[in-house]
Amino acid sequence: MSVQGPYWARAVEVARHDPRAIAARDIPASPGVYIWFRDGEPIYVGEAKGAKGLKSRLRAHLAKGIDLSRSTLRASVAVAELGVTRAFARQRPSVMTADQITHVNDWLSGCELGWHERATPASAHELEVSLRNEWTPPLNIL
Repeated sequence: MSVQGPYWARAVEVARHDPRAIAARDIPASPGVYIWFRDGEPIYVGEAKGAKGLKSRLRAHLAKGIDLSRSTLRASVAVAELGVTRAFARQRPSVMTADQITHVNDWLSGCELGWHERATPASAHELEVSLRNEWTPPLNIL
């Protein structure tokens, strides 16, 4: 594992799920931090602190539609994999082609997803900041 530090040591032990098999009912509505993994390595970390917590935030990342404006993760995959700019990927209405969206969706299908529920939105934010202060995953940098 390329990440180091006490927060990441605990974070990567999270149960991981295949994004193709996750149903909305399986995702908690509590605040939390979520981590996307590819080939066993964390590639993206984010926080969910809104009214519907993880369920609402992960729904945007698990979407398959052409609009990437609501998912920083999906837009970051487009930047990394397709060489488009963030502004291009996040444009509304979307200017992404069906082939480009298929590539983003297929790439994310090869990932795993885990999350840590937190008691409060502030606790979720604190954990995400602590993780990113130790090490920032590659798709968070784009």
